[in-house]
Parts: sequence; structure tokens; C-alpha cells
Amino acid sequence: RRQWRRSVVRRLTPRLRRGRTGRLRRHSRGERAAIVLLTAVAVVGIWSFVDDLALRLALVVLLLLVLPAIVVIALDRR
Repeated sequence: RRQWRRSVVRRLTPRLRRGRTGRLRRHSRGERAAIVLLTAVAVVGIWSFVDDLALRLALVVLLLLVLPAIVVIALDRR
């Protein structure tokens, strides 16, 4: 009975995953820093060179929507 109870408890308790988990863990610290830095440079460039506020906001939103695809294309290791 005790052994059965232990096996049930083992099945019901979540297991902690060791190692790389989550989406951000796929990239090294340097790659993540480069992604953030280049995104910040792009946003600063948009805010510096575009005069219209609505166009600025649209371009920043577009950049943030397209950013995951750019990262996959540039840094994918598959």
C-alpha cells in the first residue's frame, strides 16, 4: 500500500525540468543582448527619423510583430 501511494504521488507531482526550458533559453546571453540592443537601436532610429507620430507608432508595432520572425530567420539553429 505504501509503495502504491508513493507511485501515485510521483505521478501527480510535477517534475522540474533541468537545463534549457522556455523560449528565451534557446539563445545564449550574448544573442539575447544583441536582439534587445538591435531592437532598441531600431526603435531609436524610427523615433529619430520619422516625424509623424502615428507612423512612428505603426512602425514600432510592426517591428515588434515581425521581430520573432526575424530572430528565427537570423538565429535559428535547426
